Amino acid sequence: MGNLKKALSLNQASKISGYHPDYLSALIRKGEIKGEKISGSWFTTEEEIKDYIFKQKIRHKRLDIGGFLSPKRTGKVFVLTSVLFLATILAVIYIYGKTAQVHLEEGRKTLSTDVEVVE
Repeated sequence: MGNLKKALSLNQASKISGYHPDYLSALIRKGEIKGEKISGSWFTTEEEIKDYIFKQKIRHKRLDIGGFLSPKRTGKVFVLTSVLFLATILAVIYIYGKTAQVHLEEGRKTLSTDVEVVE
């Protein structure tokens, strides 16, 4: 830890982080937070505590992405996408049919006006 001026007891670190001192000591023993045992008490730094909290926030955001891609949600997205796709196809068919009908009627008018009756 190097500089003892920046060292915090686990009680002080607990006030900063909101975690219980016993939990913080377990994190130090696991190696998730750097710390030292001096005269029977664990010490760490404020920077280590803040880094750990930051890492936890990032980890939870990654899990949120996993929740976003859950089977229940992807099923709903698939159904919604299918409905929108079918609606788009039906709209295109309807518009194409109307356009073709207009062209057909214009063609009939053109044919009927261009035809001369020979007697």
